[in-house]
Amino acid sequence: MRISGWENSEITKNLRNQIEEYVIKIRNESIPSIPFDGYRHYIEHGSRKESEAAYFKVRRRLTALSLYLLWNTEGTFHKQEVAQLNELLWSISNEFTWCLAAHLPYTEAGFIGDPSVQIDLFAAETAATLSEIASIHRDSIHPMILSHIRNRIEERIFTPFLEKEWGWETLHNNWSAVCAGSIGMAALLQAKDEEKQKILHKVDQAMGYFLAGFGEDGATEEGVGYWGYGFGYYTYYTAMRQELEPGYAIPKELLGKLKAIAEFPQFLQMSTNTYVPFSDSMAEAAIPSGLLCYLKKEYGIEIPACITVPSFDADHCYRFQHISRNLWWTDEMMITQIPQDTARYLSDKQWLIQRRSPYYFAVKCGNNMESHNHNDVGSFVFAILGEQLLADLGAGAYTADYFGEKRYTCPQTRSYYHNVPVVANQEQKAGAYYCKVLEVNAEEATSHITMELSELYQKPVLQTFRRSITSDMDTHSILLEDYYIAT
Repeated sequence: MRISGWENSEITKNLRNQIEEYVIKIRNESIPSIPFDGYRHYIEHGSRKESEAAYFKVRRRLTALSLYLLWNTEGTFHKQEVAQLNELLWSISNEFTWCLAAHLPYTEAGFIGDPSVQIDLFAAETAATLSEIASIHRDSIHPMILSHIRNRIEERIFTPFLEKEWGWETLHNNWSAVCAGSIGMAALLQAKDEEKQKILHKVDQAMGYFLAGFGEDGATEEGVGYWGYGFGYYTYYTAMRQELEPGYAIPKELLGKLKAIAEFPQFLQMSTNTYVPFSDSMAEAAIPSGLLCYLKKEYGIEIPACITVPSFDADHCYRFQHISRNLWWTDEMMITQIPQDTARYLSDKQWLIQRRSPYYFAVKCGNNMESHNHNDVGSFVFAILGEQLLADLGAGAYTADYFGEKRYTCPQTRSYYHNVPVVANQEQKAGAYYCKVLEVNAEEATSHITMELSELYQKPVLQTFRRSITSDMDTHSILLEDYYIAT
């Protein structure tokens, strides 16, 4: 589904120019390979960047070239570019694995099982991307390559997906949506009728688990970056299914919750270009503009203020689904420039939000066993024009240690580096330890929250830890009161 006139849209002109410049730059370059050395770096040192740099370089080329050929259908180099697309599709179809090194099981003796049939986020995304590009450019792709793509997706994704239950199918986070949504899109475009229905049944079950991770208030503990990732792929899948299966409709009982989820990012916007960096999100998150425009049309909601389309390089993974929808769905009439003042308590995740431009204040309660958890219960941020004066560091570098036993030695995840106290030389504990909100009031002028945090610290040293925070936008003040009873 594409909005009319997207090829000439003024709002996406810069993105199209960036894609075109890159295609011209790589026109005479050979297709990069993904060397073993990247896998070695991860296995021996836990570093992901070496293998991922090569992996995403290939995806960058595929996304750029396939989109460029949508509006550049002739010219001096057209045959060369079509030939390059064919070679690129052949090369990616034959990669050792479509997974990232960090997501493959292994021992010192080698990989466990067949890496080519492991399904992670990126294997599933690759299947969706190959399927879409094969559908869009079917008249330009050699029939043998079209058949090869179909066979590879069958061998690597459809068959293993149907043969067993994957752990991510029941997760309440972005994995269930991205993996299932990608597989669902691939099935809509590539699978045969009986097989397609079996796949879509499993996809819909996984999507149910994904949506269960949100409260009725639409909040996700993973933060705004993973909201765009997970809910983005949920949306791309359901939009494609509605387009290709006229009888398909989202259950009416879900619409209220979906509308709340769609509204979530507008509450986290600190300024036009920044968002609250709670969890493993970054302040400079580039939410796909196409996704936002689609959600505004679909649910009649307010979206975060945005004045530009994310650049081609904004997503370092170069996901075809994000970038293509930025081109196809971004509607200049939907773009808004000024964040609206708001105050909201998101009760399910216990986040208090208050924005009165140019000021922004947010408190995060919750627990310390969240997806992409930081030990930060009771922490808060304050920003002016998006610049954090009382800050949260956001996400750390993704390494084996960051997602392993050493996670809480990292500054980004330790409570020591959040706006919470160290009590008797004790930091907050990771695990199923919860905050109890005793009182809360969310108003644009004055917002207040009182919480009990003693469970987050070691007992019996700390019997009571009650924190109260009041943010008064009229007097430009924040009052913080911590009350302790300790042995």
